[in-house]
Amino acid sequence: MSLRYLLPEDRAALRGLLTGCFGEPERADLLAGLRDAGDLPLEIIWVEGLAIQGYLGFARHQSPAGWWSLATLAVHPRRRKRGIEDELIRQGLDLARQNRAKAVTVVGDPAWYRRFGFSDVAAQNLVTPTEPGRTLLYAIRPGMAGVTADLTYPAGLPLR
Repeated sequence: MSLRYLLPEDRAALRGLLTGCFGEPERADLLAGLRDAGDLPLEIIWVEGLAIQGYLGFARHQSPAGWWSLATLAVHPRRRKRGIEDELIRQGLDLARQNRAKAVTVVGDPAWYRRFGFSDVAAQNLVTPTEPGRTLLYAIRPGMAGVTADLTYPAGLPLR
């Protein structure tokens, strides 16, 4: 098993994983569009043998500048709850830091994402199109936690 960057030759296999995980091809199509537009600054995959078993993609916020969103986390159903999700997120956040992202947001279950350092308190001053209390912030640069800002996501990004 290995964790590595997504390569162009991985895209067909990734489409299969995403379609299997989400039950439809729309997520794969959306990510392909974001990738083509240059709005996915970081994509990593978990590979076992020759098969992609997990994926994590970050989308670039249109505003604030330098902020990313944890856009998609997907793990093959037979590989879930084995630590792959955790490793993808931990390594992804470390790579986001190395790639000079200022902060990372996520929309999801606060109790689950807090264990990775995401904070709903740090996100409380963000204006977001999502349901209140489901946007969390992982501040990378000093001064990002608690900042007042309007979050603008790339067009079409599902915010669940």
